[in-house]
Amino acid sequence: MKNMRNIAVFLFIFVQQFLYSQLIVKKHIIDKQTKQPLVSVIIHNTNNYTLTNDDGLFVFYTIHAYDSISIKLLGYETIRTTAEQLSKEKDTLFLLPKPIELSEVVVETNQEILSQTYRKALENYPNEPFVEDFFLRTILKKNGQILKIEDIGGRVKRNKLLGLSKDLIVDFQILNMRKFGIENKDKYSEDFSLLSLREVFLWYSSLFFIDYQNFNFSTPIPIDDIHKKIAYFPKKNNFYDGEGYFVINTEDYSITERFHKINEEIIDKIPFTKKLWTKYRTSYYSLKEKCEKNIKGKYFIASVSLQQQVEVYNKSNKNNYDIEYQIIITLPFSDISTFKANVSSKKELFKLNFPYNKNFWEKQNQLPLTEEIQFFLDKAHNQKEYRIISNF
Repeated sequence: MKNMRNIAVFLFIFVQQFLYSQLIVKKHIIDKQTKQPLVSVIIHNTNNYTLTNDDGLFVFYTIHAYDSISIKLLGYETIRTTAEQLSKEKDTLFLLPKPIELSEVVVETNQEILSQTYRKALENYPNEPFVEDFFLRTILKKNGQILKIEDIGGRVKRNKLLGLSKDLIVDFQILNMRKFGIENKDKYSEDFSLLSLREVFLWYSSLFFIDYQNFNFSTPIPIDDIHKKIAYFPKKNNFYDGEGYFVINTEDYSITERFHKINEEIIDKIPFTKKLWTKYRTSYYSLKEKCEKNIKGKYFIASVSLQQQVEVYNKSNKNNYDIEYQIIITLPFSDISTFKANVSSKKELFKLNFPYNKNFWEKQNQLPLTEEIQFFLDKAHNQKEYRIISNF
């Protein structure tokens, strides 16, 4: 009888280890027709979201070998598979562009679609306090060369998802951080500040729904059988009203994708801000958001890419700065009872300090480092010319 119990215990442990042994999937995704890497492809299961980086690379960790995983990008056929099946595939996965197959043509004007979309906003998006787990990557470049990179894994508590900045409340709990940067020791080098956590998160959520009275809209363009794209343009040329497009799911009138950028016709009219011996101005910005629906039926902004270009004049020299903020919501609607704010959200991003956790960063799977970033981290920088700032 004792031997039978020992065998039963052994079998139980073996099955548990088999079912819950961690699988690591690392693949590149490319367009099957063009053979080009696909950026920001969403890879997710019920508990985790990640994206492909600029090289088309993703890394996905799971403890459930047979857990269902979806790989999708708007305009392409979705792949539905499991971690075990993915681990057996070749190093490169191919996504096939989705043909437009309209079984029934329904003619709707942009006004009808937009009216429905705005009307259903409170139904589609959370309007009460909730918490999201996120991953944020910030990259600062000067004249095309990386100066700073910062990755933050954390949680954000919101009073609601969408609204005007003055009505939105956000608090943050940092869980993990890694940062590495170089600063020129020349006292006349530009003192360039990145956004704060608060500014980044409020920027993309407060701009989600525009004041449609200030814009003209294009005729809806079908992307597939349920998604339509509507472009918009400002009625007046000013810095605050940009241009872009919505991709709307016409089954429930949710915004699946949103792109917004500066009105390029007014760039030359943007004034400079003067600071000591420098002057600067934002010469370009863009915002791209993608939404997903969770099992509770509410949509969340699953991924965001914010990009800025800043012109800086120092004495007679001109330098161009490029800043990118990439956000992935890794767990939407996580446990609000365990949230504990531990950082000032108004502090400039690269000036935040949090201990480096080597074990975490060796296992995290959000936005794997690109070849360009890895080269920057490995490069030996001249200590006489640069000040090195890092927490690892």
